[in-house]
Amino acid sequence: MCMRRIEHYNVLIADDEFHMRQALNRKITELDDSFRVVCECAEGLSALSALAGTDIQVVFTDIRMPGMDGLRLAGEIQERFPDIVTVILTGYADFEYAKEAIHKGVFDYLLKPVSEEELSGVLEKIALKLSELYELQGEDLLSGKSAGDTALFLKQYLKKNFRTEVDLGEVASRFGFTSAYLSRIFSKEYGESPSRYLTRIRIEEAKKLLVSTNEPVARVGELSGYPDQFYFSRTFRKETGENPTAYRKTRA
Repeated sequence: MCMRRIEHYNVLIADDEFHMRQALNRKITELDDSFRVVCECAEGLSALSALAGTDIQVVFTDIRMPGMDGLRLAGEIQERFPDIVTVILTGYADFEYAKEAIHKGVFDYLLKPVSEEELSGVLEKIALKLSELYELQGEDLLSGKSAGDTALFLKQYLKKNFRTEVDLGEVASRFGFTSAYLSRIFSKEYGESPSRYLTRIRIEEAKKLLVSTNEPVARVGELSGYPDQFYFSRTFRKETGENPTAYRKTRA
């Protein structure tokens, strides 16, 4: 089965406010390079038309727009393009509509003005959902894929599973590759090895947990993919120049 090439998850933004579209576009681009905004629309009908002729995986849509509003657009997407992930943008006054939209198949919602922290969390959840779609189809999705597509699959797999023990050799053999091949194409595509990428996202998660929770250091390590506290502390210090306890104290 030969699949089309996917270098990024393509995003469409539908919002009648130009500055809101521009701000969301910029934030998505800055927060996660797995996503690329390829289309912006000011109302639902033009968005629906764009979806028919553009390869889109993710839609962010405002609820209140002239003509076809965001809820109607979300319903049309669910019916016509069920594999597209839809996120509703809403103000506090529209909150009940947003909850209704979730029951109708919308993936998630974001309150305006959209914060980078909340957007980052939603992007991460979307990436995990899309990576699960890859995994559900297993070898069929990787069969016929380019090196870039395989590297993207591996990146999303690591992002989804970084909290658990990851054996690159096992992942490679599962799909008929060698770990050396996966490392080579990943490094060429993203400028760092899979193990380096894995360490980086684990330490970033640990840093967030140390600052935003009161979990013990050992538990933070476990939640970040390091069940061995000594190894976690050593790796954290190597990456940040501080041990986890000192890092937490200086940012309390």
